[in-house]
Amino acid sequence: MKIVVVGGRGLIGSKLVTMLPGHDVVAASRRSGVDVVSGEGLADALRGASVVVDVTNAPSYEDAAVMKYFKTSTHNLLAAEATAGVAHHVALSVVGTERLLRIGYLRAKFAQEKLIKESSIPYSIIQATQFFEFLQDIADAATHGNAVRLPPVVIQPIAADDVARAVARIATGAPLNRSVEIGGPEPFYLDGLVERVLGAHNDPREVIGDPHARYFGTELNERSLVPADEAELGWVRFDDWINRTAPISDQNRPDAVGAAARTEHARLKENEFRISEVPPGSVLLVGDMAVFNVEGGFCATQARCPHRQGPLSEGVIDGSTVTCALHGAQFNVWTGAVLRGPAKEPLKTYTVTVDGDVGSVNVPLEQAIQGA
Repeated sequence: MKIVVVGGRGLIGSKLVTMLPGHDVVAASRRSGVDVVSGEGLADALRGASVVVDVTNAPSYEDAAVMKYFKTSTHNLLAAEATAGVAHHVALSVVGTERLLRIGYLRAKFAQEKLIKESSIPYSIIQATQFFEFLQDIADAATHGNAVRLPPVVIQPIAADDVARAVARIATGAPLNRSVEIGGPEPFYLDGLVERVLGAHNDPREVIGDPHARYFGTELNERSLVPADEAELGWVRFDDWINRTAPISDQNRPDAVGAAARTEHARLKENEFRISEVPPGSVLLVGDMAVFNVEGGFCATQARCPHRQGPLSEGVIDGSTVTCALHGAQFNVWTGAVLRGPAKEPLKTYTVTVDGDVGSVNVPLEQAIQGA
């Protein structure tokens, strides 16, 4: 089967062409003589193709330019595919195109999706959340002086590798004739996540959480950027990605950091933590448990929400209540009781003992054996 990847030298396209073994894969780009805006080279590239995957991106994000790019390129692609007898058009888009139309880029992607749906060619549209790889671009767009002002909204970013895998799977299957959403395995708050990315790159800019800060020109509500419950989730976790991609400097060399960490935590045993690491009203991840410092005391629960495994360490704490950032389930952290759905199962809870500056989570023996 001949599969033409249009935009085959970009971030997703370059990964995608390596994930389609056993197929005749053509990477089409301006470098190979294919121009989707002028139409040059399209007829030759698509001759004999069964599937066309569009992972192109606009060279300019200015409102009028990006709209012209996606409408023109998509029109040219669909016309060339109809002539070539292409049986499946696959397009990569963005979660939120239909509800964030004040953002020029998403307005253009929405117009692209509309053209695809109205064409005669069977199609699949894959709407992805923001990529890990673009978090610094989000920071740059929100920078004013030395400050990065971002709204504290929930975001569920995904690794480019996971996006490429999802596109490859869908491209080699039957046309869906609908849109599907894909997202990362974990929710975060946008401002906190960008702060972690900048810190990993030794970027001195200060991240400020501002509910009225604009995201590419528009205000968001807390869940504007989050996919629906039925979205397919990727496998790559943020910590694994940032550890693999962050540069190594004199300040964060593994030997220097490791030596300091070994000195600082030499006396800590499994399930122990420093109480200084859990200020009042905060939460700390300790193994597979979340430790809370609330209402003048320490308690612990399982680390993930029983509904869809959202990390409670990224949740919002209000008194003794924690709200899962993924779907809004609420729990009492002392008793584990469900205070609000969609979760139905209570959290597992554990007692915490404190000896000086060290806390310890008391895990039942049978559970410790099961986890060993």
